[in-house]
Amino acid sequence: MKRHYTSSAIIIKNDSVLLHYHKKIKLWLPPGGHVELNEDPVQAVHREVLEETGLKIEVINSSKMNPRNYKNVYSIIPPFTIFIEAITDNPNDIHEHIDFIYLCKIVKGKIKNSNWMWFTKNDILKRQDQSYNLSTNKQLTDELIDLCIQAFKVLEE
Repeated sequence: MKRHYTSSAIIIKNDSVLLHYHKKIKLWLPPGGHVELNEDPVQAVHREVLEETGLKIEVINSSKMNPRNYKNVYSIIPPFTIFIEAITDNPNDIHEHIDFIYLCKIVKGKIKNSNWMWFTKNDILKRQDQSYNLSTNKQLTDELIDLCIQAFKVLEE
């Protein structure tokens, strides 16, 4: 199966997470997109967030590994998690995304369009109740709900 590398940002501000409604797949998603040729996943998440939202971000290192430089090797901030996502919206192009997901905070800028919405921690927690989640136009996938809850927990520590 074909695989594409992607990077996504869980942007947290004041106990809220920034999401947008993806009309094609009818779900709320964080900003993100494909890692381009000659780009690492951290560079990709910075670029994608800026392109999609107009925001400059800082990637939060939620691991115990700190980026280091060596003679011919350097490391980058590890992702918060990595999802492997089945992309099945086009039956002629079924593939997977290997999605490097980073926790981020806003450094500068204003959201450039109204497609983006802040979901509070309480909004996310309410959507753990499947009947509530399905009854609203703000439907979130189980994995995004869990991801946001875990991100809020990490940032509380």
